[in-house]
Amino acid sequence: MTNEHNPVAVRINHIQQKWKNKVQGRKYKVVRLSLTNEDDLPLVNGFYKWESSVHRTIDEVLVVLLTDFETADNYSYQLAKDWINEYEKSLDKIPDLPWIDFPVYKEKVLKANSQQPQGHLLIEMLTSYQHYIPEQPQKLRIGIVPRKVHSYKDFAIWLDKLALQLPQNIGIVLTDYSQDSYYSRLMKNPDYSGCTLLIEDQNMKGAYEELIKGGNPNDPQVKFRTCMLEMGKEASLRNSKGVHHWGERILDIGQSTGQKEVWASAHLIYAGFLFGFKDSKIHGLLDRGMQICSSLQGSQASSALGIQLQLYNYKASYYSIEGHPQKAWEWFIKSTSQAVKNQQYGEAVSSCKNAIILAEKNFMKSDMMRYMEAECFNELYQQEDDFIKATEFSFLANYYLSHSSRISKEEYQRIDERMIRLYGKQWRHRAFSKLEVSPQVSIN
Repeated sequence: MTNEHNPVAVRINHIQQKWKNKVQGRKYKVVRLSLTNEDDLPLVNGFYKWESSVHRTIDEVLVVLLTDFETADNYSYQLAKDWINEYEKSLDKIPDLPWIDFPVYKEKVLKANSQQPQGHLLIEMLTSYQHYIPEQPQKLRIGIVPRKVHSYKDFAIWLDKLALQLPQNIGIVLTDYSQDSYYSRLMKNPDYSGCTLLIEDQNMKGAYEELIKGGNPNDPQVKFRTCMLEMGKEASLRNSKGVHHWGERILDIGQSTGQKEVWASAHLIYAGFLFGFKDSKIHGLLDRGMQICSSLQGSQASSALGIQLQLYNYKASYYSIEGHPQKAWEWFIKSTSQAVKNQQYGEAVSSCKNAIILAEKNFMKSDMMRYMEAECFNELYQQEDDFIKATEFSFLANYYLSHSSRISKEEYQRIDERMIRLYGKQWRHRAFSKLEVSPQVSIN
């Protein structure tokens, strides 16, 4: 990545150079990128994305998986399954990829028992993949970067066992934090070699400020971004007058663009920065933003839908802050319905989850269930497995199974079996833990 004018690219180049100096050409079994500042995580993710692409700068093949770690028993299987799925997606774009054994391992993964350890299958598959990398011998490094880890202790033990069994030309790449040092035991194992790349504080706030203020200072977009930045600074200083100063400016700039969706977003942003002050202008700003969105038609209305949903959710959140749970719940429901109507199912899951939390804490279970049974649950449940697993739909499914008065035993079993397949046997307990209540698994 070579872009000397982009402050983020410059920082990613720094990580690339560290890798070339300390890792490239060496036979480390485990490479750990250790961050001193969590704000630098987007940089490491950017490094992974770039070096996993055809534009990579390192002389090694890096493949990164984001598979959630739930239990050690089924993690090898989940990794193998995700590997096959991602490779198949790549084949759709580049049909002449070189891994000849792909159909063989696709069949093996399909036939494997997902509830039993499949470490041997994972290693066999990775070894096959590495064998077909062009320009042998090339090191294959597997970035194992779970979005969620249910037990770092169990995950570290699983990684340790995998590292011991991997062949010479395959290694593991991990993201860690110097303050927590989740994977320090792996780096101390004398049975294989490891390397820690320390990523010092990269001052990402400074990088973002450079990006925001970059460009022609008279450009409305630059002015708009600058107002956002300055409002954030004033809010962090607890200076409400400063927030209002920059807030009024962003409204004027938004209107001057002639783009109503930009003007509506200015109201959303201004209101959001006032939340910490419980300012009397908040509801008026949100209402005005909604009015602007409602005045749009056609393609403009579609492009402003995301802003409109955020306005609804902000309205709900602020009513909750003010101590009006019924009104807050109604706005989360309005957001959910609008999202479902426009097939924005990810946003619908998020808004519905917030409505459930409010209903659970404020004695509105019957209202919540009437809505879910009549309006949203079935349509969300009909979405594909990839969507269900990537969202927090399990939270909705758990609530539905616990409180629905209409559900039959057959439907209950069908939903439960699908959730177990996607989330694991403990899916309901994890969902309930977010509400801090005990599972109610029996039905009449």
